[in-house]
Amino acid sequence: MGKVLVRLRILPTDAEISPAKISESIQKGLPSSIEIRRIVEEPIAFGLVASIIDFIIEDKEGEMDRLEESVRSSELVSEIEVIGLSKFSTSLK
Repeated sequence: MGKVLVRLRILPTDAEISPAKISESIQKGLPSSIEIRRIVEEPIAFGLVASIIDFIIEDKEGEMDRLEESVRSSELVSEIEVIGLSKFSTSLK
């Protein structure tokens, strides 16, 4: 079974919440089959900073729903938007 890279734009519930706190909060609630690949900060406006996070998930039915549910379950997350989706064909060790 293959893997899929999912890129999400995640907005915090408050401008005072740092992207580091958001990613830490999300990481705690992720199923073990989902990993965070990369985190980038994207300034929006008025001090609000979105987190652009790349996740690696299994290419199987229901996995995208599990990812979205676990990210939304964080109290620090206001909104999520899928901004990219691609087959992940390379595994470097």
